[in-house]
Amino acid sequence: MQKRKITLIGIIAVLAGLLAGCTGTPTPAGWPCSYVGDKAIFTASGAHIYAVNAENGAELWRFPVEPEGAKIFGAAPILVGGQLIAGDYDFQLHSLNPDSGGEIWVNKDATGRWIGSPIAIGDLILAPNADHNLYAINPNGVVQWKFTAKNGLWNQPVTDGKSVFVSSMDKNLYALNPKTGKVLWSVELGGSVMFSQTMGDDGILYIATINKEILAISPDSGKISWKAKTPGTVWEPVVVKEGTLYAGDQTGKIFALSTKDGSKIWELDAGGSAIGGPVLTEKGLFVGTGYVNGEKPGEATLVSTTGQKVWTKEVGGKLYSRPVVSGKLVVFGVFEGDNTLAALDENGNIIWNFNPSK
Repeated sequence: MQKRKITLIGIIAVLAGLLAGCTGTPTPAGWPCSYVGDKAIFTASGAHIYAVNAENGAELWRFPVEPEGAKIFGAAPILVGGQLIAGDYDFQLHSLNPDSGGEIWVNKDATGRWIGSPIAIGDLILAPNADHNLYAINPNGVVQWKFTAKNGLWNQPVTDGKSVFVSSMDKNLYALNPKTGKVLWSVELGGSVMFSQTMGDDGILYIATINKEILAISPDSGKISWKAKTPGTVWEPVVVKEGTLYAGDQTGKIFALSTKDGSKIWELDAGGSAIGGPVLTEKGLFVGTGYVNGEKPGEATLVSTTGQKVWTKEVGGKLYSRPVVSGKLVVFGVFEGDNTLAALDENGNIIWNFNPSK
């Protein structure tokens, strides 16, 4: 598979142009993004969705079988009621059989790229699109309602079970009724949001903006409890656990904040951009790095919850996407490398690599 030569500096420059008022919505990088099922890891990477055996990294199937024109996949798919839902950059949302990769249905209502992953609430699939719309789609692929923001939706929505929350490149966070799409409240964030919102284990919304801030927001009212400045832009969702927020940013800083007031607990220099952000296990924070100048490969890193590096491991490429946990393995998406996925154990040993057959 041909590698897409896209540098992080170039992506940030494109984003800067958008935020300065350019029209249209540019495409973020096509680094691999994954979703973990019971027995397979489903990965969006370039021209395909891949199903990969979670134990040994063997390819189970790919969709489509052969590349199809402008069909590029950049957002992690999700499993919903026996269907694997995946959007592409050719404006199509696909429902696939997770066992075979066969297409069940395709929705062509959107007029923009599917950049952010969908979520499911009940039997509805809520899918954000760069055409400014959040689409609520039933299990048969039919749109039930849509909500329109003032700019593109790149961020995977989150829910507390009562409302659905979606943030936009228009610098606003919206709380919606998941049954109707009606706006319950909205709040201006002071900066655009790419992929960073999360619902903490404390029931509070945490969102990072391109304005180098993290905000804590009440899901009931939209009231901002606190704002904290970050060294660089936080791209991916932060991790919140028992009063501590963990994040990584574009400058290579990994840090912990108090969820009480946003005050800094510790900060670590990872040695390279950490835009994929961390994933938390009982062993600590697993995070991948890439290098803005492109001179060195990225590293998979384990960081303790008190801010010390436990180990680092080069995996032959740049690690820009958030890693995923599959059993006792942590799986990293590899960009501009020899492999697409690298699965490591808790000690930093590479257990398997996935390199799609040409």
